[in-house]
Amino acid sequence: MQVVKPKFHNPDNSYYSSLQSCLRTIDLDLVGDGTHLTYFEMLGSFSFGNNDYHKSVEMWHSIVTELNVPVTHVTVHPTQEHHKKLWDDLGYVVIPDEECTWSDGEIGGFCCELFVNDLEIGNLVNPLGSSVDVGFGLERLVQVIEGKNRVDETSLFNQNWHPIVRDHVRSVTHLLEQQIRPGNKGRYNVCKDIIRRMLPYLEEPLQPEVEYWVERERELIHQKTYTLERYRNSFHKKPYEYLC
Repeated sequence: MQVVKPKFHNPDNSYYSSLQSCLRTIDLDLVGDGTHLTYFEMLGSFSFGNNDYHKSVEMWHSIVTELNVPVTHVTVHPTQEHHKKLWDDLGYVVIPDEECTWSDGEIGGFCCELFVNDLEIGNLVNPLGSSVDVGFGLERLVQVIEGKNRVDETSLFNQNWHPIVRDHVRSVTHLLEQQIRPGNKGRYNVCKDIIRRMLPYLEEPLQPEVEYWVERERELIHQKTYTLERYRNSFHKKPYEYLC
């Protein structure tokens, strides 16, 4: 999001797609409850100045349909009748919600949120009324597709471990891949805090297994980078760009 933020103010009619790695530690103490994660990935799509919010609605409708995601309802701001009609026409249950607004400082707009029961899986934002910013949580999508009750019960996580270890191994691996080592300041202190919180749940016999899953995560990172690079090359001459 931050990388493309200037394009909302100076739209150039371009399109972006992204697979963004995110690290969130503000609610670190809640990780392990089956809902919160420190590390997660966001699937994103952006359109700058094209006034084609309807196309994003149609695209993400086709994606969740193809993946058999059982969307139970969509929330829409009560003043946005045209947003409501888009979802109505596709057969969704639409619920008005005055909190369906989004803002990042000087950039803001109305949004629509997709839910599977009480679990929000994604949202579509209409920044400044002329652009589109869509975000879907990969881990939550996998949770729904695999029919799990907890976000950390999916195939993305090692089920032999304590829930906190499942999540924190992924976080630490991605920090280490970015050359962020445990330390006393800034992001380095974040890495240290995550490791410190994980240690009480680790037993010595788990060490080889932890090492295996760290290597597995590293391999997934490299595969993701390789795949996105292939897409960049494939679409080099087209008005789409891919971020990671």
